[in-house]
Amino acid sequence: MKTSNNTKNYHLDKNVILFFITTILVTATVFAFKYVNYTPCEMIEFSFKEEGVRVDDPIAFEDTTIGALEWKWDFGDSTATDTRRKPYHTYKKPGEYTISLIVNGKCPKERKITVLEKKEILDPSKKAKFKILTPKIRVGEKLKVEDNTLNATTWEWNFENAIGATSREQNPEYTYSTSGKKTITLIVNGEIKYATTQTIEVLPKKKEKIKNDDVVVRDVSVIPENPIGDDPIDDDPKEEFKAPEISEKSFRSKIILVSTKKLTAKDFKPYLCGNLDLPIIVNKKRTTFIEFCEKIRGKGIKIKELELTKEDNNCIKNVVVRYSKTSLF
Repeated sequence: MKTSNNTKNYHLDKNVILFFITTILVTATVFAFKYVNYTPCEMIEFSFKEEGVRVDDPIAFEDTTIGALEWKWDFGDSTATDTRRKPYHTYKKPGEYTISLIVNGKCPKERKITVLEKKEILDPSKKAKFKILTPKIRVGEKLKVEDNTLNATTWEWNFENAIGATSREQNPEYTYSTSGKKTITLIVNGEIKYATTQTIEVLPKKKEKIKNDDVVVRDVSVIPENPIGDDPIDDDPKEEFKAPEISEKSFRSKIILVSTKKLTAKDFKPYLCGNLDLPIIVNKKRTTFIEFCEKIRGKGIKIKELELTKEDNNCIKNVVVRYSKTSLF
């Protein structure tokens, strides 16, 4: 009896074996390359100046990612991308921008930057200049001033510590009806940023003596002409008045306290020499200090810029504020 042998011999072609070996080697090589160059997204880091950046300021960016070989910077202002590790960039408009960095072709790391308006450089030749021709006057007497500004064509004078012109003449005269410290402001050519102020002391009106049969009748509502002895009264103060010193940082902090209802405008009286109606500039608009305090009271604000100008006696004569709201109400 014949027995058939159905056993089959399987044979793998050498080309098939070589194909599998090649595939394994290529896959391993690719995996090893990706493993060596792997950079987790959370490890991507870069640095730049974050505070006080202004339009046209050159900003230095630097990637500090370990193992970084390729970079792609997007500065969020529709300009061309940069592929350097340490690029420089300038912004042409103020605002908030999102900076994106892609390292080694991986997912991006994003950070934000706030760019402020370009700080204006004032031309000193355009600053209003004037001279007080009658520095010592009394109520009822004429104050005379003289403009000395170069190339001035229009004038806005204010003599009563308030906003709004009280004269538009070049060299006006003014008569005060009340005594006290008065701030004189001059704006030329309509440019408030070049305004100048000076302060004077207006003395009470002098009362005349009335003689009747050798009896001198004095007005008891005012201080006598010669209360002690025969020496005349010296109208000039013995010691020059000085307002308390305050820095821009402290002034900024106090304004924030006004917005949180912990302070009021009256708390600034010593620094403003009592003039709460001082004309100031807030977000490029004219207002008074007391109106500004009332407007921000109880509202969350962030002060972006603050500039103070003081007189020789430390009295604040000009305030420029730029702020934004941090709350919806």
